Amino acid sequence: METLKTIIPVLTVIIVAIGIVYTVYTSRKKALDKKDNQNDAKADKKENYMTEGMCIGMCLGTAIGTALGKDYLSIGMSIGMLLGMIIGLNCKK
Repeated sequence: METLKTIIPVLTVIIVAIGIVYTVYTSRKKALDKKDNQNDAKADKKENYMTEGMCIGMCLGTAIGTALGKDYLSIGMSIGMLLGMIIGLNCKK
């Protein structure tokens, strides 16, 4: 019973994160198909997935912190947000 309390929040957040990533990917693909002007190369270089990475990272960090216990909630959220921000900054749109 204790393992279910640990695994269920993490699995739920992972499923939601995969859904968000899939939605962003498909909407970006549709936007690129509609894009007529290719002169926006400079604007595309500055765009990245920092905010999306931070959101997903905070959710995963919160789930892992909750699974470990109430004492680790803030640490999990902070580390998750930091890792999500780093990954989002390195992924260009």
